[in-house]
Amino acid sequence: MKYDPDDIPEIDLMGYLERNENRFFRSGAFDAIELAGMIATEALTLGAGNVHIRSDGEWLTVAADLDWLESQEHKAFCSITPFPQAGPNSMLAEILAVAFSAGVATATRLGSKVVKGSAAAPTSTVDPDSARTVSFRRSRGSRPSESA
Repeated sequence: MKYDPDDIPEIDLMGYLERNENRFFRSGAFDAIELAGMIATEALTLGAGNVHIRSDGEWLTVAADLDWLESQEHKAFCSITPFPQAGPNSMLAEILAVAFSAGVATATRLGSKVVKGSAAAPTSTVDPDSARTVSFRRSRGSRPSESA
C-alpha cells in the first residue's frame, strides 16, 4: 500500500495544546508565572547573560540581552518548535502563550509585533539594551483565529 502526503490529516495544533494542557504546566492548567519562567529559561539556556521577568499589571514580559529566538521567531509562535539544547522532548514555550494567554507580543531592536490579541503590549518601559522581549497577558484567552 502506498501513501501520499495528502493522506496525512493536518493536526489542529491549538486543539492539541488545549486537550493536553496538563502536560505543559505543573498544576495541570495555564500558569502565567510558570510560563514566564519557561521562556526566561530558554533565553538563559541559549546564552543570554541578563534576563528579566517584569510584571506590569495584566502583562508579564521576559526581556533578555540576547535575541534567543532570532533564528526561530517564524516558528516559535505558530508551531511546536523543538528545543534540543534543553534536552530530549523539549520545546520552545512561546506557542503556549499563544495557545493559552489572551494577548502576546514580541519585540526586538528592529520593532515590535502583536502575535495575538489587539491590545498594545505593556506600558512599562523595558531595558533599551534588551535584544528581545516576549510579553503575554496573565489572563487566559480564547483560541487564536486560524488566519493569525
